[in-house]
Amino acid sequence: MVLTLAGFGVFVLAQKEEAVPPAFEKATGAADHSAAPEAAADSAAIDPFDPDGNSPHMIRVQVEYIEVSHEALTKLLFLSDPKSADATPLRKQLQDMVLKNDAKLLETQMVICKPGQKATSQSIHEFLYATEYEPPIMPDEKAKAENAPNTGIGEGSPATPSAWETRNLGSTLEIEPTIAEDNRVIDLRLVPELVWHTGNTVWHEGKDTAGNPFKVQMPDIYTLRVNTSITCIKGQYTLVCAQSPKDAKGDTDPTRKVMVFVKCDILTVK
Repeated sequence: MVLTLAGFGVFVLAQKEEAVPPAFEKATGAADHSAAPEAAADSAAIDPFDPDGNSPHMIRVQVEYIEVSHEALTKLLFLSDPKSADATPLRKQLQDMVLKNDAKLLETQMVICKPGQKATSQSIHEFLYATEYEPPIMPDEKAKAENAPNTGIGEGSPATPSAWETRNLGSTLEIEPTIAEDNRVIDLRLVPELVWHTGNTVWHEGKDTAGNPFKVQMPDIYTLRVNTSITCIKGQYTLVCAQSPKDAKGDTDPTRKVMVFVKCDILTVK
């Protein structure tokens, strides 16, 4: 801007303030303070000057099973309107209920692995059981009537197991996590499982000719299993599902529910 005083022949030049170039703002950090906090957080997550930016990472996956009554679950979810997948506030509510004995922590599974790798954690009992039986050999009535020599054929024998199978009882967690480029979002495939042997079902029973009892039976197995893929933010809880546990007889108990939560953390190796 130029001001002219004609009477005195004096010229005064006032320098006009120029806007700071965008490139200068980016280089000096003079960014627009009106930007959203989320954008600033994402920018900080991928800061190229971060000394840990080039450090290797691992992922810790934690799965929690929390048992509540069916009524409590309905109350927690009634008219809920979550704005995101972040279930951390809900997990805090359940923690208060656990401290008051209104909820029960049923199981916690945790495993750490490298991004893009599969990992499995197990706390199991290998339960072996028969799956096929040879039919019983019935006594030879004709040989008995003629008082023939005892060849073993006429004595009869019970059903005999001919094939076996192993079932893992207990706790199993399988995961396969990957990290997005911003080191904040995690894609996770997981298969958590709890398995109980609740008894046996007898399909046939009897006695051989010597009076020894025998049974043809198969085990009753109760399983809580989830097989899914989710996307989550590091450090946040995600509610994966709600399941029905077993009762004292090994049957499904609709009066209780098990809420399954997952939390992923990115660990820097340094």
